[in-house]
Amino acid sequence: MNIYNKLGLFIVAISVSLVSCKIDQSSASKEKVSTEITKSNSSNNTTESNTPAEDLGPVTNIKLTKYWESDSTLITPESVLFDEKQGLYYVSCIGNVPPNKEDGDGYIAKIDQRGNILDSNYIIGLDAPKGMALHEGKLYVTDINELVIIDQATSSVERRIEVPGSTFLNDVALSPDGKIYFTDSDQNTIYVYADAKVKLFKKDAGLGGTNGILVDEKTIYLAGFGNGDINTIDIASKEITNRAKGAVPGGDGIAVWEDGYVYSNWNGEVYFITPDWEAKKVLDTKEMKSNAADIAINHKNGELIIPTFFANRVVGYKIESLR
Repeated sequence: MNIYNKLGLFIVAISVSLVSCKIDQSSASKEKVSTEITKSNSSNNTTESNTPAEDLGPVTNIKLTKYWESDSTLITPESVLFDEKQGLYYVSCIGNVPPNKEDGDGYIAKIDQRGNILDSNYIIGLDAPKGMALHEGKLYVTDINELVIIDQATSSVERRIEVPGSTFLNDVALSPDGKIYFTDSDQNTIYVYADAKVKLFKKDAGLGGTNGILVDEKTIYLAGFGNGDINTIDIASKEITNRAKGAVPGGDGIAVWEDGYVYSNWNGEVYFITPDWEAKKVLDTKEMKSNAADIAINHKNGELIIPTFFANRVVGYKIESLR
């Protein structure tokens, strides 16, 4: 036996002796040791959490798992919007169809993050409300040929702005600088609301029945309902770039997820769009006769929220990123 082995045995013998001497210590002393160990582990966890996360690489696709659904009392839900401050969803409900009829039976409902209806008549008396955006206590909603501004504090319509020449105002998006952009699917038109006025931003037949809209600092992202194209517009130059032809038939909603996008096909499909504009179908509910209208993503919960239009429900799906 070498000297290191002898030394090891010697240390073990001393340790056993010390434990034997302390075996009759009080339980309070034991609890103190236990507490100190817990604090030590907690400190180690804190240190580990500050370690930069490993770069897992870009998301190449997503997987959706149905998590919850509302009841079927929402009449033709077209769009859903997450209010992170209040922790709830607004749902625009067209009511009876057709979706361009001025019949006064459209409304905005509120549901919680598990689909329970909080207020089915939050705002009533609209015609066929569709896209929504929220900014500084105001809810902006398109309604056929009007942009409706709702005051959250009073839960009432503050202003209705008629948009001359419009016939099917649809999706709405808030830009980082506080402007409200919205589309007219029938007229291949994009409008912008700023400084309390609505102005024409872009009109082009090549937009293919533009529906869904998303806006960042420099770019507008569009979903073509008529031709299924994915287009972008440079905000400064207003130049249109076609990113993918016919990629998402019946293009409706758009949302950002990680380094890609999620697009919905109103007919009942959802696609993940990669950074290089490849469309990958991740959900198909057409056989269930469940549409996929103007979607939203709750990034806090990692959930995709789908208003199902003729199925009269809102459904939540957990999102799993695939790399």
